[in-house]
Amino acid sequence: MARAVTLLVEDGSVVVDANSFVTEAQIVAYAAARGVTVPANSEAELDAVAVLGIKAMDYLRIMPWKGEVVDPNQTTPWPRKNMDLTPSFPEDKVPAPVIEAQLQLTLLANAGTVLIPTSTGMGFLVKEKIGPLENIYSEKVGIGRNGMPILPGISALLDYWLLGDTEGLVPVMIRSIGPRW
Repeated sequence: MARAVTLLVEDGSVVVDANSFVTEAQIVAYAAARGVTVPANSEAELDAVAVLGIKAMDYLRIMPWKGEVVDPNQTTPWPRKNMDLTPSFPEDKVPAPVIEAQLQLTLLANAGTVLIPTSTGMGFLVKEKIGPLENIYSEKVGIGRNGMPILPGISALLDYWLLGDTEGLVPVMIRSIGPRW
């Protein structure tokens, strides 16, 4: 049986139909290094890992990045140009913090965090059961004025690369913040 979902990795060269900055193997290894088991032994399990990567990319796609995409037809938010950064950053690379943010977001999605909520409520919805009705809200993840989850660890990684002010957030990190690139 063929895989239903696969990750096509953007490496900075504007890969056609790219939907990730990381591979399934990178997601599994990143999780394992943090004590999280993400099964990846069957095609169905690899599909589930790919879905986590795509959910994380969906979140990254809507971030207010500095600059503009290199190619208006590219399917990921990186690579970028005209970012007005000091020092400058190459137009054919994806910054390491952006890659790590995608990996951290996959762990959040794996833990049940809905990265792009469809509505706001009392708190951040992390689990919903349709019948019989059951909602579970997280006190660990808040919702910003724009209806998006406040993920301070992700903001800390991406602050340098984003437009606007992400200060005033209390860090909640999965682990490991590396250099800016």
